[in-house]
Amino acid sequence: MTTSDKDPIHIIIGNKIWGLFGSLKFTLFILFSLAVFSIIGTVIQQNQPPAFYTMEYGKWASLILRLGLEDMYHARWFSTLLVFLIVNIVVCTIDRFPPKWKSTFESKVDVDARFIKNLLNNHTIILNDEPALARERIMNVLRSKRYKIKEANNAGGMSIYAWKGMIGRFGSDVVHVSLLLILAGVIIGSIVGFKDFGAFYEGEVTTIPVSEFQFGIDSSWHGIPLPKIQRYRKASDIQLRLDKFWIDYYETGQTKQYNSILTVSDNGKEVIKGKQIWVNAPLHYKGLTFYQSSYGMAYDKVKQAEFVLKNSKSGKAIAPFFTADWNTPFDIPGTDYRIRIVGFVSDFAFDPATKTIFPKSAEHNNPAINVEIYKAGKLVSRPWLFYNYTDLFAAIPGSDYELVFQRYQGILYTGLSINKDPGTTVVWAGSVLMVVGFFMAFFIFHKKIWINVKRNGNETEVYVGGMINKNKFIFERELSEIAESIKSDISGGVRK
Repeated sequence: MTTSDKDPIHIIIGNKIWGLFGSLKFTLFILFSLAVFSIIGTVIQQNQPPAFYTMEYGKWASLILRLGLEDMYHARWFSTLLVFLIVNIVVCTIDRFPPKWKSTFESKVDVDARFIKNLLNNHTIILNDEPALARERIMNVLRSKRYKIKEANNAGGMSIYAWKGMIGRFGSDVVHVSLLLILAGVIIGSIVGFKDFGAFYEGEVTTIPVSEFQFGIDSSWHGIPLPKIQRYRKASDIQLRLDKFWIDYYETGQTKQYNSILTVSDNGKEVIKGKQIWVNAPLHYKGLTFYQSSYGMAYDKVKQAEFVLKNSKSGKAIAPFFTADWNTPFDIPGTDYRIRIVGFVSDFAFDPATKTIFPKSAEHNNPAINVEIYKAGKLVSRPWLFYNYTDLFAAIPGSDYELVFQRYQGILYTGLSINKDPGTTVVWAGSVLMVVGFFMAFFIFHKKIWINVKRNGNETEVYVGGMINKNKFIFERELSEIAESIKSDISGGVRK
């Protein structure tokens, strides 16, 4: 677009903005920015709770959270960069497409010999036959090569224009459209999609409120992932139940595969029952995808634990060890004491400010178990017993006994990644279209041939010339073959 000093100010500003989005420098700036931020997004772990970044990155955590680098691909500024790239592609396509269209479909048919001789690839053939016979032979040769043909008569003779592979000229434009589709799919996914993680246990049912815009798993409790779903404008409820989880091993003892069997209910009605998933074999339902991504030992509960009751003075066991199940009252043999396991943390930590106990990590580095101790039906103590420090808080108040925490049987959980990306179909469509565009651009060549035929005394002069947008070597050979065919198909011809 051109601008003059007489144009209104809004036209001048509009043309400058149009020129900015159509410039190569702006394109390179956007691509470079996206590349840099994509690298940053790879280095910085995404979609973690704020506490994780404080612990992992220290003073840089506030900057990371302020800029949205913890969930970069859903940040508005990242989507804005993608929109700028889309506008840039649209502007560049609009600027370049009309001239290309015009040059492709409005090629001149009626040309003279001088035009053909000025082409890089040209041949001159002198024939002893009539122009009509020469035309017929030329048409046969071009049709055998699958060229489309147009003719024009003039005072000096006739002109023939032949072409094929015209669609190849628009391969780059198809690639541009495919990029627009891919970017649109990415933006759709970033706005209404999500990617999150949850820990699920056998027999438990987790309600997933499917929302109109997005939803995610609440992972904000002291950095530990929790299978609680946040609600945003709920549309319907999906219930996910883990029926079974197990691990397959190689003979060497290494993990071979881990598997989950899931049941999905939609508003109380089972829609998928007993579906087995494993790594690279997810479950799909209503745009949601459940991936088998990890497994581990529960950080907040155990299946059962083993204890022994000792005399605090002699250190001898009062009775053999006994095993209690989670949250189930158990009468200690030979005594009037009863215990119940009510809590567990995998890595004990205490916050003196809030006076709360929590696991500082999901690893079982410092296991501790919380039990209630009753005597004659009355609660007498609720201590935390430590696996690594068996004597700590083991004494039972008002007695000569101490309760020792010996070992425990943990509960395996399956880690499921839950994804929803409505833009995936659009991205796939764009990817397929990009392959088509690349094929058009690199394997289909636009070839144009002009032939001028005129009578000169007792001879017929045939001028053959052409051009191609790519792969000139192949075209030179093909044009030579056409010239040779015209010569050999017409008896008495002499080629110069």
